[in-house]
Amino acid sequence: MHSTYDVLIMGGGLSGLSLAIQLKLKAPQLRILIAEKAAHPAPEAAHKVGESSVEIASHYFENILGLQQQLENELPKFGLRFFYTQGNNTDIGQRIELGSYEYPMAKSYQIDRGRFETALAAHCLSLGIDFQDNCKVKEIALGHYEHKITLLTNTQESTVTTAWLVDASGRMGILKRKLKLAKPVYHDVNASWFRIKHKIDIDDWYDDPAWQARAKVPRRLSTNHLMGKGYWVWLIPLASGSTSIGIVADANIHPYAEINTFARAQAWLQKYEPQCAQVIAKHQAQLQDFLSLKHYSHNCKKVYSADGWAMTGDAGAFLDPFYSPGSDFIALNNGFISDLIIKQQAGMDIAARAEQYEKLFRTLFLAFSPVYEDQYPIMANAKVMSIKIIWDYTLYWSGAALLYFRDKFCDLDFMATSGRTLQQIYQINRLMQGFFRQWAAVDLASYAMRGIYINYSNITFLQQLNKDLLKEQSDRELSLQLTANVHLITELAGEIVRNACAVKPELNAYAAGIAKSDANHLGWVFDLFHKDGD
Repeated sequence: MHSTYDVLIMGGGLSGLSLAIQLKLKAPQLRILIAEKAAHPAPEAAHKVGESSVEIASHYFENILGLQQQLENELPKFGLRFFYTQGNNTDIGQRIELGSYEYPMAKSYQIDRGRFETALAAHCLSLGIDFQDNCKVKEIALGHYEHKITLLTNTQESTVTTAWLVDASGRMGILKRKLKLAKPVYHDVNASWFRIKHKIDIDDWYDDPAWQARAKVPRRLSTNHLMGKGYWVWLIPLASGSTSIGIVADANIHPYAEINTFARAQAWLQKYEPQCAQVIAKHQAQLQDFLSLKHYSHNCKKVYSADGWAMTGDAGAFLDPFYSPGSDFIALNNGFISDLIIKQQAGMDIAARAEQYEKLFRTLFLAFSPVYEDQYPIMANAKVMSIKIIWDYTLYWSGAALLYFRDKFCDLDFMATSGRTLQQIYQINRLMQGFFRQWAAVDLASYAMRGIYINYSNITFLQQLNKDLLKEQSDRELSLQLTANVHLITELAGEIVRNACAVKPELNAYAAGIAKSDANHLGWVFDLFHKDGD
């Protein structure tokens, strides 16, 4: 360990390790220290949440950081898959299923965080990054590009000076606590999760050949969601052979005290997801760990400072694990932070840019919030929630993911010219998320339906949006693509409203600002539900 660094990163988890790699690839001359309090190597099936990555994060790891070799040791992800409550949830074959038949074009991964982070730490060392495990932060004295940090490494105390200090300490939020920057989040949801050292395969839960043939790839490789009113349960496979299982529940419907120990979580599963609970009970002796979090959503008043400090990962803000956005926000955050550091180290005045990135980060956080807030009660309604999921995919692939794959978030000139288009997407989404809530409140027909399969591989526009992520485009072509995507989103919103209001006319009162459309993008999906009657 040296006495001076250009960048000191507090925390050697996924966010801190990936930031260090990104910085070193862009500016090899930077002297970087990672101070990680835990011992390394990290165990496989490490006690961390966030194994499921989606397109932005996967693109970040594979193409921005060049971690193809490390990702080869992880599992390819077979998209997201959803099973809705049916009766007492003892027969998965009777549950309405939403999923894909084959892999989407844009890759994603199921990441064993312990295995992956150990590989990233070794990669950091190979790049010349100073990685210190068993290293705790004792004191912080902030300055202007001159911060003094007292570290405790295996009981040995030392003080280092660094131009930049980045907090990647997770929920400890070292800088957030020191600077009193915590900001409350309205979204009140709790979670508990654990790992079983066994390959739990959801395909084994129902042996009907026709049901088995719905997916070309084993369902086990999906992030499987068991959905009910106010909750969802995840099943995620890990490359080590373990399975991650989590319960995420609205506090107003399923109190935290019902899931905050393994025994209580198992009793809760027995009540709401008995088929899953029975499988877990068979392998209970192979339980590896358990953790729970109350009111896990959190925010921060400031994440980037022109004085030379920043926050990334859970140290700053976290919204919700549904759709696995945590690693996406790591990718976005690390892009902003690395750009600020590299420009400042090159002698540029970054004050205005830091402020713009702060506003952009807050805009992204606010844009994602309506997707989750007050939406958990919808989760038992297979019809409304399936349409909402297709809608959410559409917005993600046509907006944020598209911009990230084109490396545009740090191109502030382009972002400024696209601001009106992005604002249109945000406004339509805000209206639609409210409409979904009202729709679910009045349309309960989906509770009676059995065995429907919604194969989103057959949704042509959705697969095209996913494929479009991989295209090369000029700025002009990208602007035209965004405009076309807004047109698609507007059409889709109008089609959804038209179909919903045709069955439930009382919904017209909640459709203000959404023009009905004659588009027929999802006609066959609505027909699946209409066959069972409304």
